[in-house]
Amino acid sequence: MQIEIAGKNYQIITTDSKEIRLEQHPGIARIFAPVDFEISTLEQFIKNNKNSRTVSEEVEYQEHPVRLFQQNYLLKLIKNTTSNKILVKNRTITLYCKGTTYQKQLHDWQKQFILQQLADEIGYWEEKLNVLVGKIKLRALSKSLYSLQAENNITFSTSVTCLSVSELHYLAFKAISSQISLDPKIRTTYFPDEQQLEHQLAYTLKTCQQSH
Repeated sequence: MQIEIAGKNYQIITTDSKEIRLEQHPGIARIFAPVDFEISTLEQFIKNNKNSRTVSEEVEYQEHPVRLFQQNYLLKLIKNTTSNKILVKNRTITLYCKGTTYQKQLHDWQKQFILQQLADEIGYWEEKLNVLVGKIKLRALSKSLYSLQAENNITFSTSVTCLSVSELHYLAFKAISSQISLDPKIRTTYFPDEQQLEHQLAYTLKTCQQSH
């Protein structure tokens, strides 16, 4: 909906938040407000923000894709926004940044994205094997894809992003099974071609290291 306040039109977008937020762009001004907003409250809010500067957004597509788990993601940048969110849809990563630099924001998001994928895989095998893993960490490891620590903690190499989803699925199983005494029959049940997967992991790791 649109309303006029002090001779200017504003597009009103209702949200679940109790806060009121103003976004001004060339040719349009948006107010994000609670569902039960009152006009008088918005009028006062506009008066308090009448000196806000217009934001000139820049939309930019990066030439080189972001590669995660053998999948390429187009990186779309929206610069000079009032937001710093990151959305993923249809193999496109849309990154909103408040200024024009985005590298650290993207790096931090990638780390969280990787950890979430690992957590999902670990959670799957925890249920299947009836075990409980401690903390999951991520850092550079030069000689392996994971290392085991006390209290069932596992540190994975940042190189896991070179793996395919199916390889990551197996790696999570391998890491957990290294912590417990697992019946060989169970291993064969889940991965009858485990030896082939081992060769595949070794090849992927070697290729990843050479490319970096």
